[in-house]
Amino acid sequence: MTRGELVDGRYRLVGLLGRGGMGEVHEAEDTQLGRRVAVKLLTAVGGMAPDGEEVDRFRREARAMARIEHPGVVTLYDSGLHRGVAYLVMQILDGRNLAHLVGSTGQLPVRAVCWIAVSMAEALSAAHRSGVVHRDIKPSNVSLTRDGRVVLHDFGLARLAGERAITATGVVLGSPQFMAPETMKGGLADAAADLYGLGACMYFMLTGESPLGPAVDVGAVVERALGSGIPPLSSRTPGAPPELIDLVDRLCAQDPARRPRGAAEVVEALGPLFGGGQEVVAGRLATLLRDQAVRTARGVRLKKGPEYAWDEAAVPLPRAGDAPPSVAPLVPGAGPPTLSDNTRRMVIGSMSRETALSRQREAVNLVQRGELEAAARMLAAVVPVCVARLGPEHPTTLTSQYWQAVCLARLDAGREALELLARVNKYVDRRKGAGSD
Repeated sequence: MTRGELVDGRYRLVGLLGRGGMGEVHEAEDTQLGRRVAVKLLTAVGGMAPDGEEVDRFRREARAMARIEHPGVVTLYDSGLHRGVAYLVMQILDGRNLAHLVGSTGQLPVRAVCWIAVSMAEALSAAHRSGVVHRDIKPSNVSLTRDGRVVLHDFGLARLAGERAITATGVVLGSPQFMAPETMKGGLADAAADLYGLGACMYFMLTGESPLGPAVDVGAVVERALGSGIPPLSSRTPGAPPELIDLVDRLCAQDPARRPRGAAEVVEALGPLFGGGQEVVAGRLATLLRDQAVRTARGVRLKKGPEYAWDEAAVPLPRAGDAPPSVAPLVPGAGPPTLSDNTRRMVIGSMSRETALSRQREAVNLVQRGELEAAARMLAAVVPVCVARLGPEHPTTLTSQYWQAVCLARLDAGREALELLARVNKYVDRRKGAGSD
């Protein structure tokens, strides 16, 4: 699928956000409602006939997913078939996934772990009551929003696409670090398998390490999962509350019969431990997002001296044949966005004055909607284009820098925002002085 393509006559693809074993995730515009959405194309199981049995099953499973009404489950807006490929349309979230948070900041405090685990368990409980099993609980499928909420996504992909179709394409769902042993052995993934994944995620949060050790050799990880299993948590975090250690060890038991009877039991057990956890998650995430926004804004290379100018020698313009750039927003499950020097030079070479202005307007709309990360990334690409093409004193350049400062300020990077505003004001004052002569 290519940028600009219209999926099923409604969803215009804006940019590729990621690829996985099941297919691709794109940012898209819902042309009917005028909103940003994520479109997941299950390309691994394409070639479905519009009136075939596989499509009927896909529609039944999509309807089952849509019946899960819980704030901890990503909202499914729509589903359908495009050129024989099944697709799902979902909301875009404004945070990071659990894998990225722990990978970037290390093990989490007990209150934060318990808050995330309770939220996951409540979402799983709602799904299980609706007859939907997740089957792929892992940190990258757990999104954390800027206010500290927890949202699960990628529910029931195996049943959506059909186990037979997945087997035929050789796709393996799930990570052996978080996959229940009975599922590895070919058994049916049920609610107990989801609880195992929850326990493994808790282990990961509390230790900051993969439950079964480094995943250098997947075969070795599978051997450990089916052999000695996940080590007792007490050997890795002796300072954790005993009741928490006991619960995690029970959730990670190889025998499903030893695990809690259901997700509701997990919620009850963790009730006394998660007070204030949402605020801890929101605070840690805010710090992470602020630091990344500052790094993104500072990624523009500046020449030494008082003048703000794009250093084209440091980042040369693109050569013929370079792929077009993609500055992607957040989507459930997507990793942290980056804007490399290669991407920046491609942006500069491919963006005209008109498209820079259009992207600036898009960024301003994102700021006004509170989607600050996507706006900050877009402006980090637009600002050097404006400097290089229009000059540092052009109104479009100054406006882009102003909104970049607004993003930083709203992400609590006040000092950096003031520095940028001072630079903007210097040029504004210079323009005023020139106009009065």
